Amino acid sequence: MKRLFYTLLCMGGIILSLMPCSTNAQEKNTIEKSAFWGNSEAYLNKQAFRMFDLIDLALTENPPTIGSSMVRKLALYNLDVMLHETKYDNSEPFYSFLFSRINKVITDLSEPVNEGIKIYKVYNDGFIARTGSVTIAFDIVRGICNGKTLIPDSLVRQIVDYCDVLFITHNHNDHADPVVAEMFIKAGKPVVGPTNLWEDNKNILHLRSEKVINKQLKLGKNQKTHQVRIFPGNQDELMNNIYVVTTEEKKTIVHIGDQYNKEDMTWITNIKKEIPQPDVLVVNCWTYEMNGLVEGFNPKLVITGHENEMGHTIDHREAFWLSFQKMEQINKDYLVMGWGEWFHVPAVAGRSPSSPD
Repeated sequence: MKRLFYTLLCMGGIILSLMPCSTNAQEKNTIEKSAFWGNSEAYLNKQAFRMFDLIDLALTENPPTIGSSMVRKLALYNLDVMLHETKYDNSEPFYSFLFSRINKVITDLSEPVNEGIKIYKVYNDGFIARTGSVTIAFDIVRGICNGKTLIPDSLVRQIVDYCDVLFITHNHNDHADPVVAEMFIKAGKPVVGPTNLWEDNKNILHLRSEKVINKQLKLGKNQKTHQVRIFPGNQDELMNNIYVVTTEEKKTIVHIGDQYNKEDMTWITNIKKEIPQPDVLVVNCWTYEMNGLVEGFNPKLVITGHENEMGHTIDHREAFWLSFQKMEQINKDYLVMGWGEWFHVPAVAGRSPSSPD
């Protein structure tokens, strides 16, 4: 009996002595798989994937709200950091993030809008406004970074399929993309732009005047009538149409493109006398005199655009943190949105705007 006890004891000792060795081997194997010693590029690439994925998740789980939560600010500020590090331009982690954001918009565009107006920020200053009767696109582009197209034609084509019209504010390639415009034209959908935009293209509805243009457009499958007002804005000396669109449901959205001109402020400060109160004003985040412009339009809600245009150098890839800094000074409800986000402003007056459906 004693001999059996000692035998079992010895065997137990052998098993116990072997266990740490097995555990150490597993730990070593795990460490080797996660270690990047001597390969800093692989390390930074892996880190970029993790950062972009986490930002994507944080924005998805914390959709746009009036003002902003701390979680959203952290996500957007971290996105600034990633997009202002040029080593990630045209990188696989960056494209993975961008495609994820664009696909979210495409998915939601298939959902009906039963009330109010839903605003999507696609990329840069490209926005889509939807009501029950119409889907309106502004300045939708594929984007360019270091000479390479950012958003594939296949994704843009799906966006075009859902839209009824494209408004182009001015003749800069981060707002006017001939390939996107041609997709609209081939689909039999109107493209509206200033008179200096692709002047030889007779399929473009060229509209520009030193006075306000008032035009009615029949849009969508039901050919409902929508009121369009076009104001003669400018980016310095370049024509920049300011579009004020009032839908059949009496919802008004304003997109000002790259409005930046001191002289224009003389009439912009009084523009609210000439238009219905906008439900939404989309303003480029670096516009001239943000406070004066917002007061002039007197919108119910302001949404900033043009943050982190990847075709620019980092000093002009306007940061989300800078937009927050500016918007916190205005006396209006505002949203700072990332790419591939949307916000639903309900139809009933007095209700607080809701987060995305």
